[in-house]
Amino acid sequence: MSSELTASANKERSVLVLMPLLVLHLALLSIQIESSSGTLLFKTWTLAVQAPLLSLSSNITGGIGRVWRNYIWTVGARAENEQLLQTVHKLLLINNSYAQSQKENERLRQLLSLNDRLEFRSVGARVVARTPGFLSNLVYIDRGSEEGVYTDAAVLSGDGIIGRVILVTKHQSQVQLISNPDASIGALLEQTRTPGVLRGSGDALLEMTYVGNAEPVKVGDIVVSSGLEGIYPKGLPIGKVVDSRKGKGVFRFIKVEPRVDLIRVEEVSVLLNERKFLEGVTGQ
Repeated sequence: MSSELTASANKERSVLVLMPLLVLHLALLSIQIESSSGTLLFKTWTLAVQAPLLSLSSNITGGIGRVWRNYIWTVGARAENEQLLQTVHKLLLINNSYAQSQKENERLRQLLSLNDRLEFRSVGARVVARTPGFLSNLVYIDRGSEEGVYTDAAVLSGDGIIGRVILVTKHQSQVQLISNPDASIGALLEQTRTPGVLRGSGDALLEMTYVGNAEPVKVGDIVVSSGLEGIYPKGLPIGKVVDSRKGKGVFRFIKVEPRVDLIRVEEVSVLLNERKFLEGVTGQ
C-alpha cells in the first residue's frame, strides 16, 4: 500500500516538473517560429501585449503635457492681461489729464480774450478754496496785495462776472460771488437797456429788482453790467432771464441765471485799478 502511494506521489512530482519545462520549451520554440510575413511570432505576441499599455502611457503623457501647456499658457495669459490692464489704466489717466489740460487751456484763452477787450490791467488767479455750503458763495484765490489785488476789485471768468474781492492778504484774497445774498450789481437788460439791480439770493439764481411791471422783460433776455456801482466795467455779461412775471407791487418778479458756472469756476481774472495799484506801490 505504501509503495502505491509512493509511486503516485512520484508521478505527480514528475508532472509538476515537466509542465514548466514544457511551457519553457514551447516558449523557446515560439521565439524561433516565424509568421507568414517573416516576423518572429514571439515578437508579434509581445507587441500585441504591449500595444494597449503603450497607448495608455502615451495618452496619459500627452494629457499631462496638454494640461501643463494649458496651465503655463493660462498663467502667461493672466500675467499679460494684468500688464495690459495696467497699460490701459495709465493711458486712461494720461488721456484724462490731456483732456483736463485742453479744457483749462480753453478757459485761459477765454480769459485772455476777455482781458484784451477791456481797458484794464488784470492779473490771473486760481481758486484755491471754497467756503462750505451748497453754492459756496465765498471763494479764495491765490493772489493778494503783493500782486496788486485790492478790496472791491472785480473778479471775472472768460464767460462773465464772478464777484468782487472783499478781503485781501499778502498772497491770497477772499472773493464774494454774485450769488451771495449780500452781493448786488448794477445791471441792464441788453436789448431794451432797462436798468435794475441784480442781487444774490443764496441759491443758483439771481434776482433782478427795481424793474417796473410795465417793462417788457422776456425769458431769454440777456443781462449785462451797467457799471453804475463803480466796481464792474459796463457791458460785461452776467446772465439771462429765466423767469419774468408781474409782481404784487410796482416791480416785476425776475429771476436770472448766471452765465458763469459759479460752482465749477477754477481760473479767474482780477481787474486792477491802475491808479490804486500805483498809489499802493508809491506809499510803500
